[in-house]
Amino acid sequence: MGAGLKTQDTGSKNTEWRNRQHGMEYRQLGRTGFMVSAMVIGGGGLNPDRYQFVARAIERGVNYIDTASRYGRGRSEEGVGKVIEMAGRDKLFVTTKLSEFTPFLDDLCMEIMKSLPGEKQEAIRRKAKNRIAELGVMRPGYYFRFFPPQDEEIEQGHQTHVIRKEYARQKKWKSQIQTEMERILQRSLARMGTDYVDILMCPHGARLPEELEDETIPEILETFRRSGRIRHTGLSIHSDVPRNLVKAADLGHYDVAMVAYNIVNQSGMDMPIVHATTKGMGIIAMKAASGVHPPANWNWEVPAWRIEKLNKAIPEPMKTPVKAYLWVHQNPRVAGMISAFESEEMIEENLAIIGRRVKLEMV
Repeated sequence: MGAGLKTQDTGSKNTEWRNRQHGMEYRQLGRTGFMVSAMVIGGGGLNPDRYQFVARAIERGVNYIDTASRYGRGRSEEGVGKVIEMAGRDKLFVTTKLSEFTPFLDDLCMEIMKSLPGEKQEAIRRKAKNRIAELGVMRPGYYFRFFPPQDEEIEQGHQTHVIRKEYARQKKWKSQIQTEMERILQRSLARMGTDYVDILMCPHGARLPEELEDETIPEILETFRRSGRIRHTGLSIHSDVPRNLVKAADLGHYDVAMVAYNIVNQSGMDMPIVHATTKGMGIIAMKAASGVHPPANWNWEVPAWRIEKLNKAIPEPMKTPVKAYLWVHQNPRVAGMISAFESEEMIEENLAIIGRRVKLEMV
């Protein structure tokens, strides 16, 4: 592949370009029409004191930046605001997430939980655990842990589901949630110094398909869309990813899904990604490298089979995380993938795989 402009042939005239640079590959993000760079900026490590280095990624044609209201307790959004100021709003597709939606709902359910006698509380916990076991949500080979509190989040999600199912969905909650989410969005926009985001994701980390059936979510997102503060809707998914992605696609009101996708969970994810993209959803991959190269401060030992699988698929010698990105890059249905851009050196290493096509060995 040469240094010319690389694009995905979408066959659609409804496309929108930003920061188009030679040498970068762009792919259409589903029905949004956004032509996004094949590698995008994960804003989790940004803050208003540490952001300047991503200028190099933007110079190279990266045009999508992701953050969330809870990353760094808001400091990430402030860092994204600095990036926007540095690069110009018209060069970037900006995504943030309503991180507080899920914990706010959990807190409302915990108020019910605390009002119940001890035996009923224990029955709820037991039902939630049984449900997880029956559905095989955390069974080996299906569930892959990609961040430290993931197990606890799944258990809490199913517990919240049981409480809502047994004690009814509280209608009075809708106005409370709407008011809280309105406040969070306005604060996020203020931190970033922009009056709109291109994609707003909610929930941030969907835990189970039934959670996505909550009519409150699309109603809130549609209100924000009509106000002009968001252009498109999305969600992120770390756990029970195949079922959650299929459910989100079938519901039809999400434009984009940010999903954990890598060589580790590939077997369960390839067909759901086909299903979602066929229905017009755009896919952003995350956790592309963490399955084989988790952050050092997690102190996790990576199972040897994961590294062996990646090395067998791509025998070429290169750094493990870069090879993991290269593997994801081969899937044309993935519009972009979140990259850990933590220094200019890492930016150059990671972007070196853009436009490369390799023959993946059978594993």
